[in-house]
Amino acid sequence: MTRLFRRSALAGAVLLGFIGSGASAETELLFSTFFPPQHVLVRDVLEPWAEEVKQATGGEVTVSFAASSLAPPPKQLDMVQDGIADLTVQFAGVVPNRLTTLFVGAVPGPTTSAKSMSVALWRTHETHFEPAKEFRGVTLLSLFALPPQMMFGTHDEPITSIEQLKSARIATTPGTAAQAFGAVSSGVVAGPAFRYFELVSKGMVDAFVAVTPIDVIGFNLAPYTKTATDMGDLGTAGTFALVMNEKKWRSLSKETREAIMSVSGENFARRLQAVDDRNQKVVEQLQASGVKFVSLPEGLRNDLAQAFAPIAEEWIASVEKKGVADGAAALDYYRKVQAEVAAE
Repeated sequence: MTRLFRRSALAGAVLLGFIGSGASAETELLFSTFFPPQHVLVRDVLEPWAEEVKQATGGEVTVSFAASSLAPPPKQLDMVQDGIADLTVQFAGVVPNRLTTLFVGAVPGPTTSAKSMSVALWRTHETHFEPAKEFRGVTLLSLFALPPQMMFGTHDEPITSIEQLKSARIATTPGTAAQAFGAVSSGVVAGPAFRYFELVSKGMVDAFVAVTPIDVIGFNLAPYTKTATDMGDLGTAGTFALVMNEKKWRSLSKETREAIMSVSGENFARRLQAVDDRNQKVVEQLQASGVKFVSLPEGLRNDLAQAFAPIAEEWIASVEKKGVADGAAALDYYRKVQAEVAAE
């Protein structure tokens, strides 16, 4: 029996059990996210999941989406914990001290696809991260990652050596990306990705990192982007948690909770294939517009691996302080599962 068949059978069994238990009063859950309605994550992942929740619960639970975010990105968890919204996705990158385990995606390493990284995140949480208890006050429904991030250049030729990188002006997001590239360049300009447009459009930077091809289109950076470098086994990815208000979760019957979880967890993580598909179409769109896609040269890769090494060590120490028994084993497991899912 395949993993997919087992998941489908579980969802069907839960639904049959739910229907057989008798109808209950309808519960409407409010979902608030800072992603715009037209974003592929909302359109092709969150909204289909919401419909699946409705079906799995026999119509007892419905999910509606707020017209705009009810809180800024760093406050999404607090928003749900305080009951302002019932559901959200929290970007780990803006709450590093709270969701430290999820920064496994920010440790430079293999980045295969959004789907494989998402499944790996969920399984690693279940086997290694749960003791960190990072989701107090909310109920964790799933974890996921967006596609691999790349290094984009604003000049006709890509950066190919550590010497070039040392003198380059690089736009990064705050935190791990700024730390990583700050280790090799004094020209790092750290700030939220949505502010890249000003830096890139005005020619203030030579490269920008910590974003995906989808972001290049979304932040209107494509007209100024000339090259895109695949970071190979030194890649990173943005990671997120799908969470629900704990009080609202507990108000649901056991059968209803089981029905929701039957379409969440790894099942939800696998929905990120839709984002991978969209990302590939964007890559093709950028290539057609003249953006040159290249692999990281071996020499630059080796120099960056040495410069980035402390990031893994620091992450391992930080999660072990939070209660993870073996941070190195967790990192190895995350990468192992990634490879296994990518090979399916």
